[in-house]
Amino acid sequence: MEVSNGVSYAPYVIIWVWLIALLVGGTFVSYLPVGKTGIVLLILGIALIKTLLVGMFYMHLKSERSVSLWVVVLFPFLLVGATVLLIAPAIFFFA
Repeated sequence: MEVSNGVSYAPYVIIWVWLIALLVGGTFVSYLPVGKTGIVLLILGIALIKTLLVGMFYMHLKSERSVSLWVVVLFPFLLVGATVLLIAPAIFFFA
């Protein structure tokens, strides 16, 4: 799988196959004889693996400097934390 300019698409196809396999695996996790908490944790783990694969290979973050990578990784956690802090008073005091 090479184009005329020498770029190989084989790694992208391999990652795509892994993403499809993880999609199928995540779909059938709900049929495992595990409790609901275990199923949720397995699905979240599979989603994390898929996120890392997409970020590292399709977004080319594996070749970025580590400082910019930490910004990309930590920013969603900052947003979730801000959302929880803003919603928590409504949940605890007005429910």
